[in-house]
Amino acid sequence: MERPRALLWTCLLGAGLTLALPPAFSITPPEAHPHAPRLLRCVFLNRANVTCHWEAGDNHTTQYTLQVQLVFISNPTQGILSSDCTTDSFLRLPPNSSDKKFTCITPNTRCTAALESTDVRNCFCISITAHGPKHNITSRPRCQSGRTEVMLPPADLTSTKSVGGSPRCLTVTWKRTFSVFPVAASEIKAGKLNSQIEFNFTAQGQEAKQIHDHVQNVTVTSDSFCSEVCLFRPDTLYNIRLRHRFRGPESPWSLWSNTCLGRTGEDAPSAAPAFWRQVRQTDRRLITLLWKPLPHPLANGRVLFYNVTCQTEGSHVLNDHGSCRDLYLTSTSCSLLLPAGRCSCALAASTSAGASPKARIWLSGASETDPAAPSQFTVSPLNDSGLDVRWTAPVGSMNGFVLEWFAVREKNSSALHWELLNRSCTQRVITEGVKPLECYAVSVRALYGERGAGQNRTAHVYTRQGVPSAGPKVSVQKISGSKVDLTWIPVPVELLHGFLHNFTIFYTTPDHSTERVTVPGQALGYTLEDLSPGNYDIFMQANTDAGAGAAGPKARVLIGSEEVSIVLYAILSLILTSLALVLMACLAQSKKVKQKLCRDIPNPSKSSLARWSPKIHLEFQELRHLKTPENRRMTQLEPGRPLTLIYPSSTPKSSSLRCSKVSLHPSRPPHISNPTPGSTALSALLTLSGS
Repeated sequence: MERPRALLWTCLLGAGLTLALPPAFSITPPEAHPHAPRLLRCVFLNRANVTCHWEAGDNHTTQYTLQVQLVFISNPTQGILSSDCTTDSFLRLPPNSSDKKFTCITPNTRCTAALESTDVRNCFCISITAHGPKHNITSRPRCQSGRTEVMLPPADLTSTKSVGGSPRCLTVTWKRTFSVFPVAASEIKAGKLNSQIEFNFTAQGQEAKQIHDHVQNVTVTSDSFCSEVCLFRPDTLYNIRLRHRFRGPESPWSLWSNTCLGRTGEDAPSAAPAFWRQVRQTDRRLITLLWKPLPHPLANGRVLFYNVTCQTEGSHVLNDHGSCRDLYLTSTSCSLLLPAGRCSCALAASTSAGASPKARIWLSGASETDPAAPSQFTVSPLNDSGLDVRWTAPVGSMNGFVLEWFAVREKNSSALHWELLNRSCTQRVITEGVKPLECYAVSVRALYGERGAGQNRTAHVYTRQGVPSAGPKVSVQKISGSKVDLTWIPVPVELLHGFLHNFTIFYTTPDHSTERVTVPGQALGYTLEDLSPGNYDIFMQANTDAGAGAAGPKARVLIGSEEVSIVLYAILSLILTSLALVLMACLAQSKKVKQKLCRDIPNPSKSSLARWSPKIHLEFQELRHLKTPENRRMTQLEPGRPLTLIYPSSTPKSSSLRCSKVSLHPSRPPHISNPTPGSTALSALLTLSGS
C-alpha cells in the first residue's frame, strides 16, 4: 500500500516541475556539424582563367566563394618550389604569404576566376568557402601546378604529306605559339605531350568517319613539330584534325585544330580480282574471261592495266591471246580460243606500285564429265528487287561456289551477273540488276579447284509477275471452205512479265458476236472450223499467272459462199463415191455366195450320155392332139443329128405348134436352139432312153 502511494507522489512532482520551469530550461539536441564543399576538378587556361567544379556540402548554403592563391611565381626563394607544390607545404607557410588571390562568388557549384595573365606553370592552391545564414565553412585547400589540369590551346595544323615507301603513313606538321602553349620542346621530346588525330575519308561514294584515340610521341624540327602517323589506307584522301593534352588523363583534351587534307601513297593491290569464265563453244573452245574491278580498299591505288596468261595442263603458255592482249583499267572481260584439253588462265591487276596476286581458274577438257552439281536448289522472291537463293553442297572436296544470274531476253542480250562464294556459303540474297516483271535465270555451280567447275543447277523466277504488255501477232496460214488455219509469233519473254499459262483466240462472227477459244501456251497454231460466210476479225491474248495481257494485232478473214458450195460439192462427191464402192463390194460378195451355193453342176460331156446310143420314138401325128406337155412319144435319134421338137403351147386357147432343135453330140451336152421367131415356147419335153 505504501509503495503505490510513493510512486503516485513521484509522478505528480515531475509533472509540476515541468509546468513550473521556464522555457530556457528546456532540453534541446546538440546542433549537427556542417559539411564543407568538396572540390571536384578545375580547368586552367594559360594566362586566361580557371574554372572549378565542386560538390555542395551544406543544404543551407546561400553562396560560394572560389579562391585560387598563387603561391609561387618564378623565384623559389619567395615561397615553395614548383616541385614541392603540395597542400602540406602550403599549410606550413606563414599566413598572408601568397602573392595573389583570384576569387569569384556564385550561388552555383561552378565558377570561373580570371588569372590576370598569370602563367599556369606556377603553383596554385584552391579552396571553396560556403556561406550559410549562421556560419561559413571553408574546404581544405588543394595545391597543384596549373598545368596539371591545363587545357592547351588548339594546335595550328599546317600540312599533311604522304611518306615515300610507306603508303599507310602521313607526316602531320603543326606549329605552336610558345607564349600561350605552356609546354616546352624538351618536354615534348620527353613524351609529356599526348596527341590524338581525328580523320575521315570517302570510300566508294560513302563517307565513313573514324576516330582513333592514339597517343603518339612527336619530334621537333626548328619552329614546327612533325609526327609520322601510320594509321591510314593506301591512296586515300583524308580530312585530318589534331588535338593535345599535357600528360593526362587529369589534363583535359584541347579543342580540335583546323582541318587539313592529306592523301596517302599508292600500294600494290592486296588481293586478286574476282575471276570467272563463260564457255561459248566446245571444240576449239571460245572462252570469255570475266572479272570484277577491285574495290578501292583492295586495289590500294588506281589500277592501270590487267594481265591475262593461259597455259595447258603441261605448263605450256599459249600465245594466242585473242582480245586479252591489251587490257586497260576499264576492261572487265576478254575472249580467246583455247584448245579442247585441260588448261588454266590467270589474271593480275597492276597499279603504279606493283601487281596483285594472281587469280586462276581451271577449265576441264571438252570430253571430260563435269563434277557433281549442288542439290536442293531453290530460288524465292523476297521483294521486287531481291531473290533468296539456297542450295545444298555436293559431297566431296570443293573450293567454293559461283552464283550466276541474268535477265532472260529474246531481242537484246542482257548482262551476266555473277559472284564467287566460299565453300561454307549455301545461301545468298542477290539484288544486283534485279527488277520486277522480268524473268531471271539463276544458276549455281561448285568449284573443284584444278578439276574446274561442276555442273550447274538452274531455275527461272520472277520477283513479281504481271500481265503481258503485248499480244501474239496472229496470221492466216490457209483458208479452206469454212476452216481457217492460224499461226502466230509468240510474245517475247521480256514482254510477258510472267510465266505463260495459255493463249486466248478471239474472233467476231458476221452477226457481230465475239467467240473465244483457249489454246495451250506451247501451241503455235490452231484451226477455226465451221465458220459461216462473212468477215471475221481475229486477234489473240497471252495469259500469265497474273492475268490476261494486251490484245495483239488483228487479222481480217473473209469466208465466201462459193467456198462453202465447193466444200458441199466435194463432200457430196465423196459420199457418192463411197456408196458406189459399198455397192460394188456387195455385188462382189453376192457372186461369192452363189459360187458357194451352186458349185457342183455336172458336165454332160463328161458323163456316159456322150457314149450312149439311145432310141427316141416320136409320133408326130399325135402331137397335134396333145394339149399337155405330159403327152409325149419316143423317136430314134442318132448321135450328131439334129432333132426338131414340135410342141404345143401350154395355154388352152392356142393350138399352134412351136418348134425347137436339139443337137446331140457325144462330147457336148444337148443344146436346144431358140424357138421360131414370133412364137412363145412354154416347155419342151425330151425323153432319152438308152439300150
